[in-house]
Amino acid sequence: MGSQKLINDPRQIESILSTVRFLRLALSDAETPYIVPMSFGYKENAIYIHSSQKGRKIEILKKNPRVCFEAAVETELITADDPCNYNVRYRSVIGYGQAKFLEDYNEKVEGLTVLSEHYGKKRPFKFEDWKVNRLCVIKIEIEKMTGKESGF
Repeated sequence: MGSQKLINDPRQIESILSTVRFLRLALSDAETPYIVPMSFGYKENAIYIHSSQKGRKIEILKKNPRVCFEAAVETELITADDPCNYNVRYRSVIGYGQAKFLEDYNEKVEGLTVLSEHYGKKRPFKFEDWKVNRLCVIKIEIEKMTGKESGF
């Protein structure tokens, strides 16, 4: 155990994204990095997230739409008699992209649909207009994405 392996197969990377429940979204303003766990949905090389229209994450994204995200599944600590021989088993994805605030109502509904499907909801969906209009829906257009696994 302990060897790390790069995952190059896009199907394996997408499999990890379809399995993981949350991702961590890394943002940066001019002075300080900021990371936040997020619920999300993935479809056609894009991550969709939603949020209130105010807050630190939104303010940072308005200044700098460049993001990094990380998601991991099947994480497990492997212990040993000697703590120096501990290891971690995991599969993970790291990606980079540009965040875009969706303004069009239909695009927002599509993003919310992708999110809902990720968490097991089945179509058809009926989103109330006032809820869609008050939410901030963000599409992260992925520029680069890699996977890694260890302990398999």
